[in-house]
This record gives sequence, structure tokens and C-alpha cells, in this order.
Amino acid sequence: MTVRKFNYFRFGVFIAIVIAIIVGIVLLISHINYTKTNQYKLLNIGYTEEEISILNNKLNESEINELMKLDYNSVYVNLIKEKYFMFKNFDKYLSYRREHTDYDYSKIISIINTEANVDWIDEEKDTDTSKGILMLVNRLYGLNKEYEVGDIVDVPVKYAYNGKKLSNILLDDLKNMCDEASQSGYTLVVSDGYRSYDEQEKLYNSYVSSNGRSEADKVVARPGHSEYETGLSLDLVPYNKNYDTPKASEEYIWLRENAHRYGFIFRFDQEKENLTGFKEYTWRLRYVGEDAATIIYNENICFEEYYAFYVEGEKNE
Repeated sequence: MTVRKFNYFRFGVFIAIVIAIIVGIVLLISHINYTKTNQYKLLNIGYTEEEISILNNKLNESEINELMKLDYNSVYVNLIKEKYFMFKNFDKYLSYRREHTDYDYSKIISIINTEANVDWIDEEKDTDTSKGILMLVNRLYGLNKEYEVGDIVDVPVKYAYNGKKLSNILLDDLKNMCDEASQSGYTLVVSDGYRSYDEQEKLYNSYVSSNGRSEADKVVARPGHSEYETGLSLDLVPYNKNYDTPKASEEYIWLRENAHRYGFIFRFDQEKENLTGFKEYTWRLRYVGEDAATIIYNENICFEEYYAFYVEGEKNE
């Protein structure tokens, strides 16, 4: 009986072929799987690796899928990479940009997020009072005539001119802030605080009678649209002092540097007039709590911007 010798060479070739086939299959499957990825699809549309990284960091899966239905456009990435971009406003950003090609992306996003492109009261909406100290009352969002603040109290005369009232929820922080200011040599007092709907209505109508509606709307809120009606808004001024340039005063500078530590923000700044719809109020403060006030202070945004992104927007989802 003849014994055949084992052919190692042929076996080696066979093994090599089997391995090659397996590797080929693995690579094919890997490629097929890769073609199903967002990375592959976005590259095919025209996005660069750097742009895809931005999209992955800013968008969730469903948002990327929506974006992939569109042809490549660098404008999309420039909008998406902005800090306060919100995908739910994507179409509005694009539409507004077509009409304002000279605006930078940051400005477009801030205008759309805060609805600053909407004419005064043309789309009046109800304030969501369930937000508590973070409720938004402004030119668009208003309180009805029946709304009542349940915790309005008199502000002690040490901290206010006679007869001023505010929400009790902010009183301790207000006192602590004024006490600290006093230790630095500054006496600050509340010169204006809570107003009822009826009081605001009388004030507004008086301005309209004297200056006309369009001018009145720049300096005083319509009834239901004044934060004074929440008890969370106040004017805090140096006691018995008037300044020609109040923002250069030591009291103002101190407040600017410290108000957020007690939960207060400057409500109407000159640089944000296009978003708030109101002219600058040097001494107007609004209570929002320390966490929100610190973000607003550090990021140099107005309350409308904060509310859109951090309260109602995707940051809160």
C-alpha cells in the first residue's frame, strides 16, 4: 500500500485562499456597513471631515437625517456651529438670512430665537407662568388682566422708597445685595417695583396721550406686558443721587460686577435693544435666580436669549 505524502505547499495555498476570502468578505461587509453610516453619506453629499465633526457635536441623529435630505451648503454648517443654534428654528434662520445677507450668523440666530423679527404685539402670546422666576414677560408674551402675584410684600424702608412692593421670593437676596453694597459704601434703594395691571394700563395710556403709541411702545410696556406686574422687576438706584453719566458711577459698576451673585440681571441693555424692543434702562433689574443670572452675566446675553435657549430650547430637552 502506497502512502501519499502530505503536500504542505498546497495546503498552505489553500489556507491562504480561505483567509483571503474571509478577509475579503469582512472588508466587503465593513464597506457595506460604512456606506450606511452618516459619515459616508455626509462625505458623499460634500461635507468635509471637519464639518462632519461639527454636525455630530451639535445635532442628534434625527436632525442629521433631516439635514441629509438637503444638498450641501456651507451656510448650514456656519449656522449650526453657532453657540445658540436650535434646529427647530433652522428653516426660519435660512429664510431670514435670504432677506438679510449682510447680517452675520450670530445676529440672525439671536433675532430668530428671541422673535425680535416679529412686529410689536402682532403675535401676542400668553406668558407661561409655570416657569416661576423664569417666566418671560415682554413685548410678545403677556399676562392676562386676571393674573395675580400671590406673594407681593412691602419692601422695608431701609431698602426702598416708601410704598414700594415686590415678590417676597426675591426679598432676602435683595436685602443681602444691598447690605453688601452698603459695606462698600454704596446705598442702593428700590425706586420702582410691583405694579398691578390697572396701574400699568394707566401709565401706558398716559404715555400714549403725551407721545403717541409708537413712541410710548419704546419706553413703557403695554398692560400685561410689563415685568413690573410679576413682582420680579425693579429699579434699584443710588439713594438721593443723580448722575449725568450713571454707567460711570461707582454704584453702577458695583452692581454690574455683583448683581448676578444674588440672582439679578440688568434687564434692558443698550446693546440688546434690537432683541428686547425697549430702550435702555440703566437701573432696571430682574430677578431670575443665581444660576440663570450667572449664565446671563458670563455669556453676556439678555433674558430673551437665555429663555429661548436654556428654558424653552433644546438645551432644556
